[in-house]
Amino acid sequence: MKISQKTIDEIFGAAIIEEVISDFVDLKKRGANYKGLSPFNEEKTPSFVVSPSKEIWKDFSSGKGGNLISFLMEHEQFSYPESLLYLAKKYNITVEYIDINPDEKKKDNHRESTLIVMNYVKQIFADDLFGSNSKALDYLNNRGINNEIVKLFELGFCPKKQLKLVDQIKSAGYNEKYLHDTRIVNKNGTNRFLDRLIFPIHSISGQVVGFGARVLSDVLKSPKYLNSDTSEIYQKSKVLYGLNFSKKYIKKEDVCYLVEGYTDVIAMFQANIKNVVATCGTALTKEQVRLVKRFTNNIVIIFDSDSAGVSASLKAIDLFLEQDINPEVIQLPTGEDPASFCGQKSTETIKQFFLEHKTNFIEFKCSLNVSDASSDLIKHVKNIIYSISLIHDNIMQAIYIKKAAKKFSLQEEDIRKELNRLAKKTPLTSSRNLNDNTNKQIDFKKLKKNNLEEFRLIRLFINYGSSNIVLPDGTFQTISRFIINELDSDNIGFTTPIFDTLYQEIKKNITIIESQNNDFFLSHSNLIIVELASYIIADQPFLGNWSRKDIVVREEKDLLSQVAKESILRFKLKRVQSMRKNALEKLKNPNASVDNDLTTFTQLNQLEKKIQKELGRIC
Repeated sequence: MKISQKTIDEIFGAAIIEEVISDFVDLKKRGANYKGLSPFNEEKTPSFVVSPSKEIWKDFSSGKGGNLISFLMEHEQFSYPESLLYLAKKYNITVEYIDINPDEKKKDNHRESTLIVMNYVKQIFADDLFGSNSKALDYLNNRGINNEIVKLFELGFCPKKQLKLVDQIKSAGYNEKYLHDTRIVNKNGTNRFLDRLIFPIHSISGQVVGFGARVLSDVLKSPKYLNSDTSEIYQKSKVLYGLNFSKKYIKKEDVCYLVEGYTDVIAMFQANIKNVVATCGTALTKEQVRLVKRFTNNIVIIFDSDSAGVSASLKAIDLFLEQDINPEVIQLPTGEDPASFCGQKSTETIKQFFLEHKTNFIEFKCSLNVSDASSDLIKHVKNIIYSISLIHDNIMQAIYIKKAAKKFSLQEEDIRKELNRLAKKTPLTSSRNLNDNTNKQIDFKKLKKNNLEEFRLIRLFINYGSSNIVLPDGTFQTISRFIINELDSDNIGFTTPIFDTLYQEIKKNITIIESQNNDFFLSHSNLIIVELASYIIADQPFLGNWSRKDIVVREEKDLLSQVAKESILRFKLKRVQSMRKNALEKLKNPNASVDNDLTTFTQLNQLEKKIQKELGRIC
């Protein structure tokens, strides 16, 4: 099954690029465009631009760009169908599916099929939770979690005597291999999560990518929690539990609460504290920190107050500081976790406690040092200064230097000296830019300058590939097909690798390109093609609003036939001149076949003059 072209057209027609991107980036109107800070790199001056009129975005700090679909694919790591489904849901568009032929079915995306099966399994678990005699539902209700929140988080239950999941999947027409690939069932087909409460784990877009499963009796000799294994769709180091629900609240409140467990998130959400996420049974990772940073630069860590929780908090503090995220810590009363603490208290009481007990990382670290020994105090202070050294933002670092100096009655200059010593001793190879590309960014401006003739043809493909021109015989032909026929007739192509790659894609998908305008390029799976297309679209000349001044200016789109013919002739001229130069070099060789090489050189001379003459007529 695939999304119909009718639905795709409806989605593109309804989606407003600045409206969708503003869900992820704080945009401000600047003339005809919108600007904001790059969501891909650290920067102080906004270089991220959205053009409503061209329906494209461009991030000048990273060189990335494209249309709305490519933004969702780049920023949210969606696939192309996931991006369409996200927009369809946002704009309340009914998605129409069509059947695909057997050959296409074989090539069907494994990821999409897995997600469909995961969603189906989630529904089975959810139905079993609300089935007769569900001890799991009683377990949740006894802990103060109401049915409304249970349904929101799509919680489920896997009964001990559940019908064999493999048989249920088969009867629904799905392939059981997806159950094995995601390790929901063992090799013998037995469900791994029998007699457990099920917590579906969602991607940031809301797709079910894995499960957490808790035993309902702590006396059983088995792990308290079982989690989905790493798979094609689920890497626990890159997912934060609850983020699909909480992201809009995190952005609104400009702060995120980080807790450890699934029930911690659910309990806080029920207490109307919805800007909360949890790690998925793993130590906090850099990828998870990056997820938080998409929505806020402020984090409040609420881990357990035992030694393991304190150790995890200390590690998390340094990870957040490395990304210039301001970390604060709340320590709950001994024996409490967020789920138990929030379960029986009002929202106002909880928020007041958080406000009164929230401390910065310096105060938190100080609270852990109970020794008065000078050696321990020195070690303690140096540990705090090391954490400050991880901060890259000058203002943020200066504030913490001031706080530390005041706390320990030190001179700020002494702290700065220690920071300088640390910098010299261990030059920071920070991982703060998690989007670091090992591949060198392509300088499209330089590429255009050095290969102008090829660039001109490529920009015609991208900007006007689906537009029609009139041929001398009165028939119509698209720009794309016209250029391809002209180049094929002379058996010539592109010499620049990226242009040649794009040209081969165009030839292979000519029918799609003729019906999709530049969306084919802006939504391409090859991000270099997306970036090139974005650069070309954004590079169009701006002629101003001359029509308002009653001045008629003929734009490029009004002269397509002439522009296309001239561009092809200039492209051919460049190639002929290159061939002529090579032929001349051959004639200089003492071993040259004079007659043949001279004939070739003469023919190329004549061809060059012919093209120059044609150009003179057109220009």
